[in-house]
Amino acid sequence: MIARLRLLLEAAAALLVAGLVLVTSVDVVGRYFLNRPMMGAFEVTQVLLGALVFVALPLTTAKGGHVEVDLLVSIMPARVSRLLARIGGAVMAVVLLYFAFRLVILTEDLMESNKRTPGLELPLWALGVVGVLSCTTSAIVAVLRREP
Repeated sequence: MIARLRLLLEAAAALLVAGLVLVTSVDVVGRYFLNRPMMGAFEVTQVLLGALVFVALPLTTAKGGHVEVDLLVSIMPARVSRLLARIGGAVMAVVLLYFAFRLVILTEDLMESNKRTPGLELPLWALGVVGVLSCTTSAIVAVLRREP
């Protein structure tokens, strides 16, 4: 199941990157060669980039790709290093769950106010849902992750 979730997230990230490339390419070609930029390209790019960040968060957490300062880890015993990694994972999980909690509140506000992007009127609450799921999944991954 975890392998399927990882594959799904990787596929979603790849599709979002492809979408960003496509929107940017169409906008640039339209703007500079046809003198007709793509309508809403800036908004679509913002939404796709936000979604990409949220989709990539659990993948980055699973791979241990977050920025870490490990100046003393190389001279510590392996048991202490593993313990510190577990404590770090727990702290990261708490922070991510707090982010998810705050995003739930924000998403509820966005749903109630029916807030949308200015030009294309894309619903912003959908990105909030992606963020909540991403932060929650990343928190679980942070706790369960084993150091290589």
